[in-house]
Amino acid sequence: MYIVIGGGGIAGAALAGELVNRKHDVVVIDINKETCEMAFAQTGAVTIIGKATEIGTLQEAGIEKADVAISALYRDEDNLTFALLAHSFNVPNIYVKMRNPAYRDAYRVAGVTVICDIVGMFKNKVIAELENPDLKVITPLEENGTKLVMFRLPGSWPSEGRLIYELAKEPAFCGDCLFTGILNEKHKGIIVPHGNDRVYPGDRIFVVAGPKSLKAITKYLAGIRKKKLPPPLRTTPLHV
Repeated sequence: MYIVIGGGGIAGAALAGELVNRKHDVVVIDINKETCEMAFAQTGAVTIIGKATEIGTLQEAGIEKADVAISALYRDEDNLTFALLAHSFNVPNIYVKMRNPAYRDAYRVAGVTVICDIVGMFKNKVIAELENPDLKVITPLEENGTKLVMFRLPGSWPSEGRLIYELAKEPAFCGDCLFTGILNEKHKGIIVPHGNDRVYPGDRIFVVAGPKSLKAITKYLAGIRKKKLPPPLRTTPLHV
């Protein structure tokens, strides 16, 4: 894809580097010459010295052929201007970094397709980690508190393992909770869990869960650490 990024600071440069590594064509715009030189040296992305909020600079960057326009500027006012201009060139995908939630509706009107609420993400992650210390929050998914989280099964977990089907029947997991992945030493990547998959001490489990389930899972894991694991449910394994 052809991607134009407004802002070559820490966020913009880091994103540009990752996108270049993934074989995308990336152009970074920044008003500071040294920032552009550093971004080019670190990422290999094409850089343009200029204001990302000016039509001429965007045209120089090839905005009219962009598949994605990303604004990582510091001020929401500038991100909004960038988004409006990108929208006027019919860029199909416009991403912005939002600092002030008051701009959310304005971004939507400007044609923004993805809003990264950095303050909200920081707040939600800190609160989630404080209230659920056994869970690592990967990303929030909905404003209602649903999150993708990961937890590691402790050493007090049964050495013979337990079936996902059994685990899903536990009260902590049978509410608004969905198992999405298992990561262990036997596999090089994350596997999609099935009922007959067995999980062992040290395995990392990925789940999508709502607020009630997050609290229940935290309580469940605390019980395991204290070796108060409930006895396995008497179930018949699924054949999938």
